[in-house]
Amino acid sequence: MKTISPLTLGTVQLGMNYGISNANGQPDEQRAFEILSCALAGGITSLDTARAYGTAEEVLGAFFKTYSGDIPYITTKIPRIPEGVNAEKFVIDSVECSLEKLGLKKVDNVMLHSAPDVVKYGKPLANVMGKLVKMGYANQVGVSVYTAEDIENFLAFDEYTTTQIPMSIFDQRLIATGTVAKLRERNVTVFVRSVFLQGLFFLEPGKIEEPILQKYAVEYIRLLREVAKSENMSVAELAISFIRDTLGVTSLVLGAETPKQIEENILAVAAPAISESTRKMLEEKFACVNIPEIMKVLSRPKN
Repeated sequence: MKTISPLTLGTVQLGMNYGISNANGQPDEQRAFEILSCALAGGITSLDTARAYGTAEEVLGAFFKTYSGDIPYITTKIPRIPEGVNAEKFVIDSVECSLEKLGLKKVDNVMLHSAPDVVKYGKPLANVMGKLVKMGYANQVGVSVYTAEDIENFLAFDEYTTTQIPMSIFDQRLIATGTVAKLRERNVTVFVRSVFLQGLFFLEPGKIEEPILQKYAVEYIRLLREVAKSENMSVAELAISFIRDTLGVTSLVLGAETPKQIEENILAVAAPAISESTRKMLEEKFACVNIPEIMKVLSRPKN
């Protein structure tokens, strides 16, 4: 299997306007190629994309046509299976479409983007996902999830050996429930998204006007900044170190709007580990963040 770097470049920003702190919008092709070139030159060996990420797969495919190096570890995702369709045909057609857009014969990892499909279609769907490996379309298959229940559901099927989970200093639910530890016991490859909560960590607390965020996020953003300052770290370094060193985590999925952000993220991933006492303090002080309320804002479509 290809090496998976501690930092995976998320490509949703390359295919659509995404992220609460994204001031630049979707980059043009030249800027997207600069971002990808910077990532691969900086030692990132893993890219994350999906059919649902606008034109991201097409952007990657166009880039690979110009790229002379080794193709990195690629993860893509199958959209939610629509009602009334043949699930097996939909899955295979979806992956074949992704491969065509990417200009590849095979990817390293294919995930279901809709965790409820695991339960809805059960073992037959797991068999189809396993078939993707036998067909030579993927090396691994898995599920992108939101909750501990989602994880319990897919762990019932041996075919799924990878997952992508949301986790951050604000959102430690999967750590607190022992779910991440269970994934480690099962040797599941774990990618973590939303490490910065779509950039929420970097907003100026005093400039946040959204009432829900004022009520549920501002005090914690201020606290996060205080802790980072006391640890002589940036907010990014603190946020990354906390998740990076959680046992069971394979790689952090971070997007970028510019090559400079790539360079900053690479440096942040190389930051020193936080102490065990700091980790425990973060677990205690951020245990009560109301993530469901915050996500009501972060999940809104951007204009």
